[in-house]
Amino acid sequence: MGLKFNLLTNAPYERGTSRTNPTEAKAVAEAVIRHARSHPEQSLGVATFSVSQRQTVLKELELLRRANPDTEEFFAAGGPEPFFVKNLENIQGDERDVIFISVGYGKTAEGYLAHAFGPLSGEGGERRLNVLISRAKMRCEVFANFTGADIDLERTRARGVAALKLFLTFAETGHFGLGEVSGEDFDSEFEIDVCERLQALGYDVKRQIGASGFRVDLAIADP
Repeated sequence: MGLKFNLLTNAPYERGTSRTNPTEAKAVAEAVIRHARSHPEQSLGVATFSVSQRQTVLKELELLRRANPDTEEFFAAGGPEPFFVKNLENIQGDERDVIFISVGYGKTAEGYLAHAFGPLSGEGGERRLNVLISRAKMRCEVFANFTGADIDLERTRARGVAALKLFLTFAETGHFGLGEVSGEDFDSEFEIDVCERLQALGYDVKRQIGASGFRVDLAIADP
């Protein structure tokens, strides 16, 4: 059931005050109640990027649980995989059928996106993200008020933020982004022969396509 991206454009991050995103937290809590009502047989966990966002989600969820007592059995159920809300540092070996991720950080009401994402911006942030996004057995849903395209890698050198950009882009589009044409030379005479033969057949051939250190020798552009 894959990966789903929930873009919340009217959910500003309160950067200078609470350092939370209350509107996003409410949207996550509402999604939890919907899950409890429609798929109680599937275990669920919520992960947040910060402790403060975790507390905000818990607060919103408490209000909704009081208003929807018919869902309480889902939250009260014990079993091997009980419901949880945890922040990034505390979600380690936990696995659930479905995981909701609340990024919390994001654009302010003025539209400014500070490229600071808590633990992801620090050393080893990419490993923390990897742990987080691999907790779901059936489906993972991401809630954020910005997209991968909004992250400018010129403004940060954190590998965790680069990984977040890639993950959000994939969650939104289903693609990892277009590979860059490096323009590097051929690796062998064989590649040259294959490229020239393909070009003779009328194909638009690119060479050394990829990202970082991973490249494909030849690629034919889809017209």
